[in-house]
Amino acid sequence: MTETSIAHSAQSAAGTDPSLATAQQFEIEATAEAILKTSEMHQAMEEARQLLLGLSWANSEAAQQTLQEVVAECAGYAVLSAANRDPKNPGLVWIQTPPKEWLGHRVTGSRFCFDNPDNIYRYAFIDDASTYVLDAKPTGPTGRFSVAIYIALTGAEVESWADWERTVDAADEERIPTDGEGASRITIGPEDPRDGSLYLNSRKGAFVIVREALTDWHMQRPRAMSFRRVAGPQGPALTFEERVAIAARYMIFGAQTISGFEHSYSSTKLNTFAPATRRGHSTKPSMITQGRYHLGDDEALIVNFLPQGAEYISFSVTSPWLITRNPVTKAGSRTNSQSHQNADGTYTYIVSHRDPGVANWMDTDGLREGCMAMRWEGMHAPTADPDDAVISVSLVKLDAVRSGLLADFPSVGPAERSAELAGRQLDYEARCGVPCRFIMD
Repeated sequence: MTETSIAHSAQSAAGTDPSLATAQQFEIEATAEAILKTSEMHQAMEEARQLLLGLSWANSEAAQQTLQEVVAECAGYAVLSAANRDPKNPGLVWIQTPPKEWLGHRVTGSRFCFDNPDNIYRYAFIDDASTYVLDAKPTGPTGRFSVAIYIALTGAEVESWADWERTVDAADEERIPTDGEGASRITIGPEDPRDGSLYLNSRKGAFVIVREALTDWHMQRPRAMSFRRVAGPQGPALTFEERVAIAARYMIFGAQTISGFEHSYSSTKLNTFAPATRRGHSTKPSMITQGRYHLGDDEALIVNFLPQGAEYISFSVTSPWLITRNPVTKAGSRTNSQSHQNADGTYTYIVSHRDPGVANWMDTDGLREGCMAMRWEGMHAPTADPDDAVISVSLVKLDAVRSGLLADFPSVGPAERSAELAGRQLDYEARCGVPCRFIMD
Protein backbone atom coordinates (compact mmCIF):
# COMPACT_ATOMS: atom_id res chain seq x y z
CA MET A 1 0.00 0.00 0.00
CA THR A 2 1.43 3.36 -0.97
CA GLU A 3 1.58 6.31 1.41
CA THR A 4 -1.05 8.11 -0.70
CA SER A 5 -3.48 5.20 -0.56
CA ILE A 6 -2.88 4.81 3.19
CA ALA A 7 -3.76 8.45 3.74
CA HIS A 8 -6.92 8.14 1.62
CA SER A 9 -7.98 5.00 3.52
CA ALA A 10 -7.31 6.76 6.81
CA GLN A 11 -9.73 9.54 5.95
CA SER A 12 -12.51 7.10 5.06
CA ALA A 13 -11.91 4.53 7.83
CA ALA A 14 -11.35 6.67 10.92
CA GLY A 15 -14.35 7.16 13.15
CA THR A 16 -15.88 10.38 14.34
CA ASP A 17 -14.70 9.76 17.91
CA PRO A 18 -11.70 12.09 18.37
CA SER A 19 -10.03 10.07 21.12
CA LEU A 20 -8.44 6.94 19.67
CA ALA A 21 -10.08 6.22 16.30
CA THR A 22 -8.29 8.98 14.43
CA ALA A 23 -7.15 9.18 10.82
CA GLN A 24 -3.59 9.49 12.08
CA GLN A 25 -3.94 6.29 14.13
CA PHE A 26 -5.24 4.40 11.09
CA GLU A 27 -2.43 5.70 8.90
CA ILE A 28 0.28 4.69 11.38
CA GLU A 29 -1.29 1.24 11.85
CA ALA A 30 -1.53 0.68 8.09
CA THR A 31 2.13 1.61 7.64
CA ALA A 32 3.07 -0.67 10.53
CA GLU A 33 1.25 -3.63 8.98
CA ALA A 34 3.05 -2.99 5.69
CA ILE A 35 6.40 -3.00 7.53
CA LEU A 36 5.42 -6.27 9.23
CA LYS A 37 5.09 -8.00 5.86
CA THR A 38 8.66 -7.25 4.72
CA SER A 39 11.35 -9.90 4.53
CA GLU A 40 13.61 -7.78 6.74
CA MET A 41 11.03 -7.84 9.50
CA HIS A 42 10.46 -11.58 9.18
CA GLN A 43 14.20 -12.15 9.51
CA ALA A 44 14.37 -9.95 12.61
CA MET A 45 11.44 -11.82 14.16
CA GLU A 46 13.23 -15.13 13.69
CA GLU A 47 16.44 -13.72 15.20
CA ALA A 48 14.46 -12.45 18.17
CA ARG A 49 12.75 -15.81 18.56
CA GLN A 50 16.11 -17.58 18.73
CA LEU A 51 17.35 -15.06 21.27
CA LEU A 52 14.31 -15.66 23.48
CA LEU A 53 14.75 -19.42 23.25
CA GLY A 54 18.08 -19.00 25.03
CA LEU A 55 16.49 -17.73 28.24
CA SER A 56 16.31 -19.87 31.36
CA TRP A 57 12.53 -20.23 31.33
CA ALA A 58 12.12 -20.71 27.57
CA ASN A 59 11.70 -24.50 27.66
CA SER A 60 8.90 -24.55 30.20
CA GLU A 61 5.49 -25.68 29.01
CA ALA A 62 3.95 -22.25 29.63
CA ALA A 63 6.77 -20.45 27.80
CA GLN A 64 6.45 -22.73 24.78
CA GLN A 65 2.68 -22.23 24.73
CA THR A 66 3.11 -18.46 24.53
CA LEU A 67 6.35 -18.08 22.55
CA GLN A 68 4.61 -17.23 19.29
CA GLU A 69 2.48 -14.68 21.10
CA VAL A 70 5.46 -12.79 22.50
CA VAL A 71 7.25 -12.75 19.14
CA ALA A 72 4.13 -11.39 17.43
CA GLU A 73 3.42 -8.79 20.11
CA CYS A 74 7.04 -7.64 20.22
CA ALA A 75 6.92 -7.28 16.44
CA GLY A 76 3.73 -5.23 16.74
CA TYR A 77 5.43 -2.96 19.25
CA ALA A 78 8.43 -2.57 16.92
CA VAL A 79 6.52 -1.81 13.72
CA LEU A 80 4.05 0.63 15.33
CA SER A 81 6.96 2.49 16.90
CA ALA A 82 8.89 2.58 13.62
CA ALA A 83 5.82 3.70 11.66
CA ASN A 84 5.42 6.57 14.11
CA ARG A 85 9.09 7.46 14.53
CA ASP A 86 9.35 10.87 12.91
CA PRO A 87 10.10 13.69 15.38
CA LYS A 88 9.74 16.26 12.59
CA ASN A 89 6.16 15.14 11.90
CA PRO A 90 5.14 13.43 15.14
CA GLY A 91 2.14 11.20 15.58
CA LEU A 92 0.44 10.24 18.82
CA VAL A 93 -0.19 6.52 18.46
CA TRP A 94 -2.26 4.22 20.68
CA ILE A 95 -0.02 1.25 21.47
CA GLN A 96 0.32 -1.65 23.93
CA THR A 97 -2.99 -3.29 22.97
CA PRO A 98 -4.03 -6.86 22.10
CA PRO A 99 -4.58 -7.69 18.41
CA LYS A 100 -7.73 -6.03 17.13
CA GLU A 101 -9.97 -5.47 14.13
CA TRP A 102 -11.30 -1.95 13.72
CA LEU A 103 -11.43 0.89 11.21
CA GLY A 104 -11.64 -1.67 8.44
CA HIS A 105 -8.33 -3.41 9.08
CA ARG A 106 -6.62 -5.87 11.41
CA VAL A 107 -3.84 -4.64 13.70
CA THR A 108 -1.17 -6.84 15.26
CA GLY A 109 -0.95 -6.76 19.06
CA SER A 110 1.76 -4.58 20.58
CA ARG A 111 1.94 -5.57 24.25
CA PHE A 112 5.39 -5.47 25.80
CA CYS A 113 7.06 -5.99 29.19
CA PHE A 114 4.24 -5.96 31.77
CA ASP A 115 1.67 -4.17 29.63
CA ASN A 116 -1.24 -2.81 31.67
CA PRO A 117 -4.74 -3.46 30.24
CA ASP A 118 -6.16 -0.55 32.27
CA ASN A 119 -3.84 1.96 30.66
CA ILE A 120 -4.42 3.84 27.45
CA TYR A 121 -0.83 4.28 26.27
CA ARG A 122 -0.10 6.84 23.56
CA TYR A 123 3.47 7.34 22.29
CA ALA A 124 5.11 10.16 20.35
CA PHE A 125 8.74 10.49 19.28
CA ILE A 126 10.56 13.78 19.74
CA ASP A 127 13.95 15.41 19.33
CA ASP A 128 15.22 17.65 22.08
CA ALA A 129 15.88 20.60 19.74
CA SER A 130 12.20 20.97 18.81
CA THR A 131 9.16 22.23 20.69
CA TYR A 132 5.90 20.27 20.83
CA VAL A 133 2.42 20.95 22.19
CA LEU A 134 0.14 18.28 23.66
CA ASP A 135 -3.52 19.24 24.03
CA ALA A 136 -5.91 17.00 25.98
CA LYS A 137 -9.62 17.32 26.63
CA PRO A 138 -12.06 15.00 28.43
CA THR A 139 -14.78 13.24 26.44
CA GLY A 140 -16.50 11.99 29.60
CA PRO A 141 -15.36 10.67 32.99
CA THR A 142 -11.59 10.16 32.88
CA GLY A 143 -8.88 8.04 34.49
CA ARG A 144 -5.59 9.09 36.03
CA PHE A 145 -3.52 11.10 33.57
CA SER A 146 0.25 11.39 33.29
CA VAL A 147 2.86 12.44 30.73
CA ALA A 148 6.48 11.30 30.87
CA ILE A 149 9.55 11.80 28.65
CA TYR A 150 12.10 8.97 28.32
CA ILE A 151 15.47 8.65 26.64
CA ALA A 152 14.88 5.26 24.96
CA LEU A 153 12.04 3.05 23.74
CA THR A 154 13.66 -0.21 24.91
CA GLY A 155 16.04 -1.22 27.65
CA ALA A 156 18.58 -2.49 25.11
CA GLU A 157 19.29 1.04 23.83
CA VAL A 158 20.79 2.32 27.09
CA GLU A 159 23.66 1.33 29.34
CA SER A 160 21.61 0.43 32.41
CA TRP A 161 18.09 -0.57 33.38
CA ALA A 162 17.88 2.52 35.57
CA ASP A 163 18.51 4.72 32.52
CA TRP A 164 15.62 3.06 30.66
CA GLU A 165 13.17 3.58 33.53
CA ARG A 166 14.35 7.09 34.36
CA THR A 167 12.20 9.97 33.17
CA VAL A 168 13.74 13.12 31.68
CA ASP A 169 10.71 15.05 32.92
CA ALA A 170 7.17 14.09 33.85
CA ALA A 171 3.88 15.25 35.31
CA ASP A 172 0.74 13.58 36.62
CA GLU A 173 -2.75 15.03 36.84
CA GLU A 174 -2.10 16.70 40.19
CA ARG A 175 0.50 18.88 38.47
CA ILE A 176 -1.27 19.39 35.10
CA PRO A 177 -3.48 22.52 35.08
CA THR A 178 -6.92 22.37 33.46
CA ASP A 179 -9.43 24.95 32.29
CA GLY A 180 -13.15 25.09 33.07
CA GLU A 181 -13.84 22.20 30.66
CA GLY A 182 -11.06 20.03 32.05
CA ALA A 183 -8.82 20.64 29.03
CA SER A 184 -5.06 20.97 29.45
CA ARG A 185 -2.05 22.04 27.38
CA ILE A 186 1.48 20.78 27.88
CA THR A 187 4.52 22.22 26.12
CA ILE A 188 7.52 19.93 25.62
CA GLY A 189 10.81 21.39 24.46
CA PRO A 190 14.21 22.88 25.30
CA GLU A 191 12.82 26.18 26.64
CA ASP A 192 9.81 27.19 28.71
CA PRO A 193 7.50 29.37 26.56
CA ARG A 194 5.98 30.91 29.71
CA ASP A 195 2.58 31.03 28.04
CA GLY A 196 0.54 29.51 30.85
CA SER A 197 0.84 25.89 29.67
CA LEU A 198 2.58 23.25 31.76
CA TYR A 199 6.19 22.99 30.60
CA LEU A 200 8.22 19.76 30.45
CA ASN A 201 11.92 19.96 29.60
CA SER A 202 12.87 17.59 26.79
CA ARG A 203 16.65 17.57 27.39
CA LYS A 204 18.06 14.32 25.95
CA GLY A 205 14.52 12.98 25.59
CA ALA A 206 13.61 10.63 22.73
CA PHE A 207 9.94 9.87 23.17
CA VAL A 208 6.86 10.74 25.19
CA ILE A 209 4.42 8.35 26.87
CA VAL A 210 0.95 9.63 27.68
CA ARG A 211 -0.87 7.32 30.10
CA GLU A 212 -4.46 7.22 31.24
CA ALA A 213 -5.27 4.60 33.88
CA LEU A 214 -8.92 3.58 33.64
CA THR A 215 -10.01 2.33 37.04
CA ASP A 216 -13.64 2.02 35.94
CA TRP A 217 -13.77 0.57 32.43
CA HIS A 218 -17.55 0.97 32.28
CA MET A 219 -17.62 4.71 32.92
CA GLN A 220 -14.23 6.21 32.12
CA ARG A 221 -13.15 7.14 28.61
CA PRO A 222 -9.85 8.26 27.07
CA ARG A 223 -9.28 11.95 26.53
CA ALA A 224 -9.22 13.48 23.06
CA MET A 225 -5.64 14.50 22.32
CA SER A 226 -3.47 16.16 19.71
CA PHE A 227 0.31 16.34 19.55
CA ARG A 228 2.10 18.69 17.18
CA ARG A 229 5.52 20.16 16.58
CA VAL A 230 5.47 23.97 16.70
CA ALA A 231 9.16 24.90 16.37
CA GLY A 232 12.54 23.37 15.59
CA PRO A 233 14.99 22.50 12.82
CA GLN A 234 13.63 21.16 9.55
CA GLY A 235 14.56 17.81 8.09
CA PRO A 236 13.39 15.20 5.57
CA ALA A 237 10.68 12.69 6.47
CA LEU A 238 11.78 9.10 6.96
CA THR A 239 11.35 6.81 3.96
CA PHE A 240 9.49 3.51 4.19
CA GLU A 241 12.79 1.65 3.83
CA GLU A 242 14.26 3.60 6.75
CA ARG A 243 11.25 2.71 8.87
CA VAL A 244 11.68 -0.97 8.00
CA ALA A 245 15.30 -0.87 9.16
CA ILE A 246 14.25 0.88 12.40
CA ALA A 247 11.53 -1.72 13.05
CA ALA A 248 13.99 -4.59 12.56
CA ARG A 249 16.35 -3.00 15.10
CA TYR A 250 13.51 -2.44 17.56
CA MET A 251 12.53 -6.10 17.19
CA ILE A 252 15.95 -7.24 18.35
CA PHE A 253 16.10 -4.53 21.02
CA GLY A 254 12.71 -5.71 22.29
CA ALA A 255 13.85 -9.30 22.66
CA GLN A 256 17.02 -8.12 24.40
CA THR A 257 14.91 -6.04 26.77
CA ILE A 258 12.78 -9.06 27.68
CA SER A 259 16.04 -10.94 28.26
CA GLY A 260 16.98 -8.22 30.75
CA PHE A 261 14.25 -9.49 33.07
CA GLU A 262 15.97 -12.89 33.39
CA HIS A 263 17.78 -12.05 36.64
CA SER A 264 14.73 -10.65 38.41
CA TYR A 265 12.60 -13.51 37.07
CA SER A 266 14.94 -16.25 38.23
CA SER A 267 15.68 -14.57 41.57
CA THR A 268 12.01 -14.24 42.58
CA LYS A 269 10.85 -17.32 44.46
CA LEU A 270 7.88 -19.20 43.08
CA ASN A 271 4.46 -18.14 44.36
CA THR A 272 5.78 -14.99 46.03
CA PHE A 273 6.15 -11.29 45.26
CA ALA A 274 9.30 -9.22 45.33
CA PRO A 275 9.26 -6.24 47.71
CA ALA A 276 7.19 -3.37 46.36
CA THR A 277 9.13 -0.40 45.01
CA ARG A 278 8.12 3.24 44.76
CA ARG A 279 7.81 4.91 41.37
CA GLY A 280 9.31 8.32 41.06
CA HIS A 281 7.48 10.77 38.80
CA SER A 282 4.07 11.07 40.48
CA THR A 283 3.04 13.94 42.75
CA LYS A 284 1.16 11.37 44.83
CA PRO A 285 3.23 8.28 45.64
CA SER A 286 2.85 5.14 43.57
CA MET A 287 4.24 1.62 43.91
CA ILE A 288 4.59 -1.60 41.96
CA THR A 289 5.53 -5.17 42.82
CA GLN A 290 6.06 -8.22 40.63
CA GLY A 291 5.87 -11.91 41.44
CA ARG A 292 5.77 -15.41 40.00
CA TYR A 293 3.12 -18.11 40.09
CA HIS A 294 3.63 -21.84 39.53
CA LEU A 295 0.48 -23.90 39.99
CA GLY A 296 -0.69 -27.47 39.57
CA ASP A 297 -4.03 -28.23 37.95
CA ASP A 298 -5.64 -28.47 41.38
CA GLU A 299 -3.88 -25.49 43.01
CA ALA A 300 -4.49 -21.79 43.54
CA LEU A 301 -2.80 -18.81 45.14
CA ILE A 302 -4.64 -16.67 47.66
CA VAL A 303 -3.09 -13.19 47.68
CA ASN A 304 -3.92 -10.58 50.34
CA PHE A 305 -2.69 -6.99 50.18
CA LEU A 306 -3.29 -3.49 51.50
CA PRO A 307 -4.88 -0.73 49.41
CA GLN A 308 -2.28 1.81 50.60
CA GLY A 309 -4.79 4.63 50.20
CA ALA A 310 -4.46 4.42 46.40
CA GLU A 311 -7.01 5.86 43.99
CA TYR A 312 -6.08 3.23 41.40
CA ILE A 313 -5.05 -0.37 42.12
CA SER A 314 -4.49 -3.15 39.62
CA PHE A 315 -3.58 -6.82 39.73
CA SER A 316 -2.61 -8.69 36.56
CA VAL A 317 -1.27 -12.12 35.68
CA THR A 318 1.05 -12.62 32.72
CA SER A 319 2.76 -15.28 30.68
CA PRO A 320 6.44 -16.04 31.43
CA TRP A 321 7.13 -13.52 28.65
CA LEU A 322 5.45 -10.72 30.67
CA ILE A 323 2.34 -10.31 28.49
CA THR A 324 -0.95 -10.03 30.38
CA ARG A 325 -3.23 -13.02 30.05
CA ASN A 326 -6.56 -12.45 28.29
CA PRO A 327 -7.88 -9.18 29.78
CA VAL A 328 -10.86 -8.87 27.46
CA THR A 329 -13.04 -12.00 27.54
CA LYS A 330 -11.39 -13.41 30.66
CA ALA A 331 -10.11 -11.85 33.89
CA GLY A 332 -6.36 -11.64 33.31
CA SER A 333 -6.42 -8.34 35.19
CA ARG A 334 -8.60 -6.46 37.67
CA THR A 335 -8.74 -2.94 39.05
CA ASN A 336 -10.03 -1.95 42.47
CA SER A 337 -13.26 -0.88 40.76
CA GLN A 338 -13.65 -4.41 39.36
CA SER A 339 -12.88 -6.13 42.66
CA HIS A 340 -14.54 -7.02 45.93
CA GLN A 341 -12.95 -5.21 48.88
CA ASN A 342 -12.93 -6.84 52.30
CA ALA A 343 -14.64 -5.10 55.21
CA ASP A 344 -11.26 -4.25 56.75
CA GLY A 345 -10.18 -2.45 53.56
CA THR A 346 -7.84 -5.16 52.28
CA TYR A 347 -8.12 -7.01 48.98
CA THR A 348 -7.97 -10.76 48.38
CA TYR A 349 -7.35 -12.30 44.95
CA ILE A 350 -7.33 -15.92 43.82
CA VAL A 351 -4.87 -16.89 41.06
CA SER A 352 -5.68 -20.14 39.24
CA HIS A 353 -6.34 -21.54 35.79
CA ARG A 354 -9.66 -23.08 36.85
CA ASP A 355 -12.59 -21.10 38.19
CA PRO A 356 -12.54 -21.19 42.02
CA GLY A 357 -16.18 -20.11 42.18
CA VAL A 358 -15.53 -16.91 44.13
CA ALA A 359 -15.00 -13.21 43.44
CA ASN A 360 -11.65 -11.67 42.42
CA TRP A 361 -10.54 -14.62 40.30
CA MET A 362 -7.31 -13.96 38.37
CA ASP A 363 -7.55 -16.29 35.37
CA THR A 364 -4.19 -17.51 34.03
CA ASP A 365 -6.03 -18.75 30.93
CA GLY A 366 -4.63 -22.27 31.13
CA LEU A 367 -1.03 -21.43 32.07
CA ARG A 368 0.56 -23.18 35.02
CA GLU A 369 3.29 -20.61 35.44
CA GLY A 370 4.02 -16.98 34.72
CA CYS A 371 4.33 -13.62 36.41
CA MET A 372 2.08 -11.29 38.41
CA ALA A 373 2.07 -7.52 38.86
CA MET A 374 0.36 -5.23 41.36
CA ARG A 375 0.23 -1.47 40.99
CA TRP A 376 -0.87 1.30 43.38
CA GLU A 377 -1.22 4.85 42.00
CA GLY A 378 -2.45 8.12 43.46
CA MET A 379 -1.69 7.04 47.02
CA HIS A 380 -3.09 9.18 49.81
CA ALA A 381 -0.89 7.37 52.34
CA PRO A 382 2.56 8.83 51.65
CA THR A 383 4.08 7.06 54.63
CA ALA A 384 2.88 3.63 53.49
CA ASP A 385 5.68 1.08 53.79
CA PRO A 386 6.29 -0.83 50.52
CA ASP A 387 7.43 -3.83 52.55
CA ASP A 388 3.96 -4.09 54.09
CA ALA A 389 1.99 -3.83 50.85
CA VAL A 390 1.57 -7.58 50.35
CA ILE A 391 0.15 -9.18 53.48
CA SER A 392 0.31 -12.85 52.49
CA VAL A 393 0.51 -15.28 49.57
CA SER A 394 -0.78 -18.81 50.23
CA LEU A 395 -0.63 -21.85 47.95
CA VAL A 396 -3.72 -24.00 48.49
CA LYS A 397 -5.67 -26.74 46.81
CA LEU A 398 -8.39 -25.39 44.55
CA ASP A 399 -11.11 -27.15 46.51
CA ALA A 400 -9.80 -25.52 49.71
CA VAL A 401 -10.00 -21.93 48.44
CA ARG A 402 -13.38 -21.30 50.03
CA SER A 403 -12.14 -22.33 53.48
CA GLY A 404 -9.17 -19.98 53.14
CA LEU A 405 -11.37 -16.90 52.67
CA LEU A 406 -13.44 -14.74 54.98
CA ALA A 407 -16.92 -16.09 55.65
CA ASP A 408 -18.60 -13.21 53.79
CA PHE A 409 -16.33 -13.38 50.72
CA PRO A 410 -18.69 -13.54 47.71
CA SER A 411 -19.25 -16.76 45.80
CA VAL A 412 -19.68 -16.57 42.02
CA GLY A 413 -21.63 -19.23 40.11
CA PRO A 414 -21.29 -20.11 36.40
CA ALA A 415 -24.15 -17.87 35.24
CA GLU A 416 -22.87 -14.92 37.26
CA ARG A 417 -19.33 -15.46 35.95
CA SER A 418 -20.55 -15.53 32.36
CA ALA A 419 -22.43 -12.28 32.87
CA GLU A 420 -19.39 -10.69 34.51
CA LEU A 421 -17.11 -11.62 31.61
CA ALA A 422 -19.61 -10.54 28.97
CA GLY A 423 -19.86 -7.14 30.63
CA ARG A 424 -16.09 -6.98 30.92
CA GLN A 425 -15.67 -7.45 27.17
CA LEU A 426 -18.19 -4.72 26.37
CA ASP A 427 -16.50 -2.35 28.82
CA TYR A 428 -13.02 -3.01 27.41
CA GLU A 429 -14.13 -2.49 23.81
CA ALA A 430 -15.95 0.75 24.74
CA ARG A 431 -12.62 2.60 25.02
CA CYS A 432 -12.26 2.38 21.24
CA GLY A 433 -15.20 4.71 20.63
CA VAL A 434 -16.07 2.84 17.39
CA PRO A 435 -16.85 -0.82 16.58
CA CYS A 436 -13.81 -2.85 17.58
CA ARG A 437 -13.10 -6.54 18.16
CA PHE A 438 -10.07 -7.63 20.15
CA ILE A 439 -8.74 -11.00 19.02
CA MET A 440 -7.93 -13.15 22.05
CA ASP A 441 -8.02 -16.71 20.68
